[in-house]
Amino acid sequence: MTKKKKIVYIVGTRPEIIRSAKIIVAMKKDREIDFRLVHTGQHYNYAMSESFFKELGVSKPDVNLKVGSGKQGEQTAKMIIGLEKFFGEFNPDMIVIFGDTNSSLAATLAATKLDIPISHLEAGCREWEMGIPEEINRRLIDHCSNILFTVSESAVKNLESEKVLGKIFNTGDPLYDVFRLGMTKSRKLKLCQKLGLISGKYIFLTTHRTGKNNPKLLINLLETLNDLKKYRIVFPIHPRTKNQLDKLKYTPDKLSNFLIIDPLSHQETIHLMRNARMVITDSGGLQKEAFWAKTPCVTLRNITAWSETVDLGVNFLVDTDKKRILATIEYIDKNYNAIKKTFAKIKNPYYQTNSVGNTITLIKKFCGKKWQSN
Repeated sequence: MTKKKKIVYIVGTRPEIIRSAKIIVAMKKDREIDFRLVHTGQHYNYAMSESFFKELGVSKPDVNLKVGSGKQGEQTAKMIIGLEKFFGEFNPDMIVIFGDTNSSLAATLAATKLDIPISHLEAGCREWEMGIPEEINRRLIDHCSNILFTVSESAVKNLESEKVLGKIFNTGDPLYDVFRLGMTKSRKLKLCQKLGLISGKYIFLTTHRTGKNNPKLLINLLETLNDLKKYRIVFPIHPRTKNQLDKLKYTPDKLSNFLIIDPLSHQETIHLMRNARMVITDSGGLQKEAFWAKTPCVTLRNITAWSETVDLGVNFLVDTDKKRILATIEYIDKNYNAIKKTFAKIKNPYYQTNSVGNTITLIKKFCGKKWQSN
């Protein structure tokens, strides 16, 4: 009887759980894999993490390190200690990580020191700004990884230009499969009706980065959008953002044009996003999901890892500049029909046939093997 391949998949945040859902479910069912799912506890709020396991059909983690909050160095260090201990006990043939979080970096460092091969999903993304913690994480992870799975050809080119040592495969974005399932289920929801919203008559806003280092930016953004009387602003508030507002003693009742709601499930997010006139966000993942939902996106950053969506003319970078935000909203409003026609014509740059199946096949192929350089 063939020995099972011992694989550990590490998550720690809500986006990782969502993006990894299809991969995790398929690995769990694979009879050739002795699978373990580890949650670091980087996102420790239930609504922002654990509830998504149930919604997406992902079984509860085999291990939860429960590291909780803290400064980035302290949080990462706790993860490394916990992961190193678990890796030593389980002795995996391969670890699998997704994206650019502190959880993924901690797993990479722990595995590298123990000479355990690493598969990195969503490798090669770049924003070319080293002041962003995620950019530092993703570069370090990519250069330590044995197998690198990209979501687009531009990500492949980034890795090739940096001469990473691992093997590179463009298997497409597994999030797209999760999104398509969520889209189907979201059509059955009555959330717009419940919230008193009319399709195309509101803006869907998410923000958890804006104002992180300068809280006044957050207040300016909210007040700028509050003056847009043509559209209601639907705002599922992130716990971090709520804490910022609480510290500033800024009460939501000042935002008369806002509908502030609790964090949403993935299906609810898709439902409100696809029925919105446009999306305004500083989230990386939501930019892609808005693209797939064919909803124009205003991104509250001056850079993005998903440059394809900008180049195609359906995602607009505005940073936090008031004039740019208002001008872009006006532009989308005036050119709405043309932008929607653009969506109908463009090809999905993040799609590859059988993304999940091909990814798992390759992980199993290289499982337990050390460096397989290009």
